[in-house]
Amino acid sequence: MRNRERHCEGRGCNRRMGQFLDPALLLLLEQSSAHGYTLLSRLSEFGLEFLAPTVVYRALREMEEQGWVTSIWDDEETQGPPRRVYALTSLGREVLRCCVAQLQATRQMIDYFLALHEDLVAEREPEAPAPPAIVEESLVRLVVPANGVDLDAPTSPVFGRCRTFIFVNPATLEFEALSNSAANGSSGVGVQVAQLILQHGAQAVLARNLGPKAFGLLQSAGVSIYALEGATVREALLAFISNRLTRL
Repeated sequence: MRNRERHCEGRGCNRRMGQFLDPALLLLLEQSSAHGYTLLSRLSEFGLEFLAPTVVYRALREMEEQGWVTSIWDDEETQGPPRRVYALTSLGREVLRCCVAQLQATRQMIDYFLALHEDLVAEREPEAPAPPAIVEESLVRLVVPANGVDLDAPTSPVFGRCRTFIFVNPATLEFEALSNSAANGSSGVGVQVAQLILQHGAQAVLARNLGPKAFGLLQSAGVSIYALEGATVREALLAFISNRLTRL
């Protein structure tokens, strides 16, 4: 990841968040080639919608100078001026792998930081009464993002673009698999998915990450959101039932 300062225009933005722009663009181009406008519209999935278009296009131009991406003019537009289509190069894929490794190391450091802070807080504060059990009779629609159709399916690290949503009754383990019809959308996927599971009666969600708009929509609808843990849906469900998950 390039240690390069970025500045957005207009609203005061979080410069540190802007440092995730390069990895986000590389990851989106790893999925498929895209116009700059498409890339702009999908940055909200990473909480980067505050960045000005000039910042994003400058980043793409610098990536092209570095040989990470290439671009061509799209001559197939039916109306309006032609637009550039960006594609990832083999060097760009190498850089993306490096970014992923650095982000994983950063996540480990953050986990350690938070765990250490929680220990300090626990030492200084009086012991709180045990929280009530999560599982209640009224909770019958727990949602887990997955890449399969049953309780032994692997959980998905991405919420908006998982293959399926497993709706589970924690008390009876009865479940239903719902195909994610919004997974291949070009923009606003998080909100579309949140609306989809709300339409199917979601009462609680387990997820490793959620965009701010999807999180706000689910929260405003009264849906409880918990940090997803577990390699399979069954393991995630057991962690939930055992009250081991953190409420976001």
